[in-house]
Amino acid sequence: MVRSTKKIRLSASLVLLVLLTAFLPAPAEAARLGYLEQMPIEAFAKLREIERHQLKIAEKFFLKGEYKAAAAEYDKFLTLYERSVGGPYSLLMWAHCQVKLRLVNTAVRDGFKSVVDYWPDSHEAVVASFMIGKCHLLNGEPSKADKVFAQLAEDFPKHSLATLSRVEMLGIASARKDLERQVELWTDIAFDTPKTRETAPHRSSAARSLATHFFQQDQFQKGVEALGTYYDQNRPEYLHAVHDVCNSVVSKLFRSSGTKSRAEKLGDSLISFVEKALPLDSKEKKDQARTRDLLERIADVQKSLDRDKQVLAAYERLGKVLGMDDDILGSMAAWHKGKKRIDQARAIYGRYKDKVNGRRAIASSYREEKNYEEAVRQYLSLIELDKDREDQWQRDVVGTWRDAAKWDKAIATYQTLLKVDPDRYSDYNWGIAECRERQSKWNEAILSYRQTDNFPEAYFRMAECHRHLKKWNEGLILLNQARSHDKVADRAQHRIAQFYEMSGQKEKAIKSFQVTCKKYPKSRYASISHAHLQTKYGISVTLGGATDE
Repeated sequence: MVRSTKKIRLSASLVLLVLLTAFLPAPAEAARLGYLEQMPIEAFAKLREIERHQLKIAEKFFLKGEYKAAAAEYDKFLTLYERSVGGPYSLLMWAHCQVKLRLVNTAVRDGFKSVVDYWPDSHEAVVASFMIGKCHLLNGEPSKADKVFAQLAEDFPKHSLATLSRVEMLGIASARKDLERQVELWTDIAFDTPKTRETAPHRSSAARSLATHFFQQDQFQKGVEALGTYYDQNRPEYLHAVHDVCNSVVSKLFRSSGTKSRAEKLGDSLISFVEKALPLDSKEKKDQARTRDLLERIADVQKSLDRDKQVLAAYERLGKVLGMDDDILGSMAAWHKGKKRIDQARAIYGRYKDKVNGRRAIASSYREEKNYEEAVRQYLSLIELDKDREDQWQRDVVGTWRDAAKWDKAIATYQTLLKVDPDRYSDYNWGIAECRERQSKWNEAILSYRQTDNFPEAYFRMAECHRHLKKWNEGLILLNQARSHDKVADRAQHRIAQFYEMSGQKEKAIKSFQVTCKKYPKSRYASISHAHLQTKYGISVTLGGATDE
């Protein structure tokens, strides 16, 4: 596209239509345009109504994905209103259409470059320059793209697209594994990018990446300074970021024998940094909360360094400062458990102020060890401590017996629960039925399923029990009952076909599979039935619809 349009110089103080679109008399669809497709407010305000109407037509096509039609309408705008302030925007959007149509070279040659040539001082010229770089990337030319992005960042250092250009250059440097270039770009973004809401995600990412690099290089203070470019040093988030990023590096370095000494040094620097932030007095609630948070973070660093005694000392220190509570004791017990010192963990559970939770934690520890008998004994002892929650302790007991595959004991506990907590009779009968199934006691399982209210699922479970008993007709009756429930009708019909097949009734099986395909064409069971008919019987069926997952 060649344009004879004269150069038109627009104001350099254009504001993007990113956040304020809703306040303009523009079409609702404009809110969905991307950042690079927005029109500056000043230019939009200067458009005549007839010009706005033409752009609305083009925009509607663009948002519908009809890019050829949209390009024709943008081209029409340029023809009719070549001296309009909307000219650079219209040509920019024409070029965007070419990119969408995968005519990347055309977009650059006749679109984006023309915007830069005819309207060099416009906002659209900056966007077009950025898009030229993106097009080079699309064409597999990262070196050319890198030069374009670098030039844009140099020419418009305070523009938001300068930040995006550096982000694109970061991607190129990362692909090349050029760490030196990445550090340079992280530094530029973290230290020199204007602090706006739009640049915040990029500044945050760059600050954390740069800090990680410095921490890995044993440059703790530089890492802290990098994070200070984004986080307010007077707010807790700043220290949290330093701890989280640095401790992650400590943990990674410590896992390798060759870098353990570096991890130790870095970890000590981090602990010292956190120590300096501890409140001098912990009488106020807010100071107590901060003290707890910081001492727990110190313990986390000690954990990363696998310093057994120091971890426990950090928790003991926390207990002395704030008073030992169950949360602190729980952290200590968890550390002991992680070190396979289960007896020490149980001793700490015994120190809980909440004796019920302490006893339950002890019971759970035995259950984890698969010492099921002792776990049950501990759970049952909870009834003496808290009779009001007997149903809860009995459910812990039944779960333990199920873990142990002690089905008769589990059933006996369910029967106790039916007396203790009769309102949940359906759940407990269901549990009994499942245990009977595990014992291959199919008739007893069926009787228990009948005493539940979990239908239609119970129909399927009982049908499976009849399948094991080779009682095909009984199973089919139940599956037909399940089929009356719309939500599971497709599943039931498919299972009916399988029952016929397993019972040797080939013709009925084929017919039932075909019914599944015909009545439930969008169901996944129709897809399964369709494939089965083809592979086993050589029969093709038209599903008549897409498959629903």
